[in-house]
Amino acid sequence: MIQELLTPGTLVHGASEQYSVLNLIGRGGMGAVYRVRRASDQTMWALKEMRPQGELTTEELVESRQLFEREALLLKSLQHPSLPVVIELFDHEGRPTMVMEFVPGQTLEDRMRDANAPLLKSDALGYAIQLCRVLHYLHTQSPPIIYRDLKPSNIMVTPEGQLKLIDFGVARTHKQGKAKDTIAMGSAGYAPPEQYGRGQTDARSDIYALGATLLHLLTNLPPVPLQTPQEGSVIKLNPSVDQRTEAVIIRAMDLSREQRFASGAEMEQALQACLDSPYVPPAPRPVMVTPHAAPPAAPPPAAAPPRPQQAQPQRQPQQPQPQAPPPRPAETNPPCHQCGRVNKPQARFCATCGTPLSGPPAAKIVVRSPHRTWELNLSKQPVRIGRRDPRQNHYPEVDLAEHDRGIASRHHATIQRDGDFYTVTDLGSTNGTLLNGILITPRSPRRLRQGDQIKIGEVEIEFRWS
Repeated sequence: MIQELLTPGTLVHGASEQYSVLNLIGRGGMGAVYRVRRASDQTMWALKEMRPQGELTTEELVESRQLFEREALLLKSLQHPSLPVVIELFDHEGRPTMVMEFVPGQTLEDRMRDANAPLLKSDALGYAIQLCRVLHYLHTQSPPIIYRDLKPSNIMVTPEGQLKLIDFGVARTHKQGKAKDTIAMGSAGYAPPEQYGRGQTDARSDIYALGATLLHLLTNLPPVPLQTPQEGSVIKLNPSVDQRTEAVIIRAMDLSREQRFASGAEMEQALQACLDSPYVPPAPRPVMVTPHAAPPAAPPPAAAPPRPQQAQPQRQPQQPQPQAPPPRPAETNPPCHQCGRVNKPQARFCATCGTPLSGPPAAKIVVRSPHRTWELNLSKQPVRIGRRDPRQNHYPEVDLAEHDRGIASRHHATIQRDGDFYTVTDLGSTNGTLLNGILITPRSPRRLRQGDQIKIGEVEIEFRWS
């Protein structure tokens, strides 16, 4: 009997918390993922339950449960900015269920499909460096953890540009001296030869998949299974790729694992050499694992014991004792709006740039055109940028109909708040949107920082924290 998916409003009782289902995020062959709200503090999380599609034998169900529980326990034991946080593992209506960090954004596969074009080389290299770092973290655990299914559809990118690996269903620990893996799993095109049952996977197996993923990002074409790119083939598909970047892909995807990069750290070093400027990682989004509870009320002071009656010198009026300020809760200490650094809890100033961390200030934009200059507070969400169209009752907050000589589209771009940051998104406009002189990828939110310049035709829009 096929059980129905959880419906919005369903209350799920976890091991220590309760969660209200908001909507279904996605469903695969073995599970379903929902966006849920934690009852104790109203924060958003993702709830994943094992829910196989189709009829399975008892043996297959046991194996699926083992894989699901192993994924949850593995993620609970790890801590890295590119790995989602898992806070609970329990059974709901007889099905193993985990609650994990809700990751906003889209997969790299979705981003490429929306753009229908290769990613910018600088973006692709930045993503590859992030993946090198999280793979190096996994591979240096004891015992090493091999991800085994790295591909664009398993990589989420947040509005801040932070990557998250979202599926550890086939990850395994490396067993020293074992001839081959117990279960051969992976995805065609991204899996190396040893992952097809020809040997045991190790760190270099994930390096192959990373090279294949980078190839996909830079060409918008999935890799051919068990085929190393030839010299010049990547550049032919994308002339913006230089020889150094192509050489990194070719070495990572060598069919002989002995010829690949030995570690994520070694491959990162090669990728850093392909960049025109030093790589600056995005600021990770803070995650509140435990609900923030109000501090308990102080108990009333105990009555003082009676004193013997005796002459006392005249007392001065008692001065009130200064009250210490209450501690700042963690959620009011967001990343620095000036440089993006995530500071320690209770920090009052950013450790990198010294900006006060007194909470998110108000934001505004300054719009300059050849005709006039005006300011707009970003109090309404989202702020639409484009050209008015009275026939469709379309009146954007930033109307460029008389300011850009027809370059702006009707639905050109939006600026809106996402957590502690603001982002700008090009809506697939005809002539594109520039951010600090660089054309941004359509429908891919880009985080805004103090002083960033958005340019649409002859109109310049400056983002400011008031």
